Amino acid sequence: MNFTSFIGQAQTAIDGKGRTSFPRDFRRQLSAADGNEFVVTRGPDQTLRLFVLSEYEKFMADLDQRSDRRQTDLVRRGLCATFVELDGQNRILLPKILLEYAGLKDEVLYVQASGKTLELWNPDRFNAKYGLQTNEAMAAFDAAFYGEGLTEGPDGKR
Repeated sequence: MNFTSFIGQAQTAIDGKGRTSFPRDFRRQLSAADGNEFVVTRGPDQTLRLFVLSEYEKFMADLDQRSDRRQTDLVRRGLCATFVELDGQNRILLPKILLEYAGLKDEVLYVQASGKTLELWNPDRFNAKYGLQTNEAMAAFDAAFYGEGLTEGPDGKR
């Protein structure tokens, strides 16, 4: 498989040292060029972002293109970017400061973002925001899904 974007979600445990298994499904989606080295940063909504190195370089280049230098500097300083790599047991070590920021204790939910980037969520926080646990949430999802003409709606029309 040679994906240009990650696909899927996976939940794994976090041990007492802050290590978490990098999910097998996502490891299978890595190319040889992606390697086993990543950058983890703070993300929006009290999440973490896990970038393959090439995606992190693209992100930083896009950030540098912003016209508002103050905003760019604020984001750069707030990222708390950390280099991580898979150990021999396919785990990554998440820094304590980032674990605290994202409210990650026992488990982490890996969620696809854009390209070869993942969001790392507190599972409860993710489910509260995106869990489709009410009829209103399901209706909003259906409207968003069918609203852009991505697929046929329930009536068989685009």
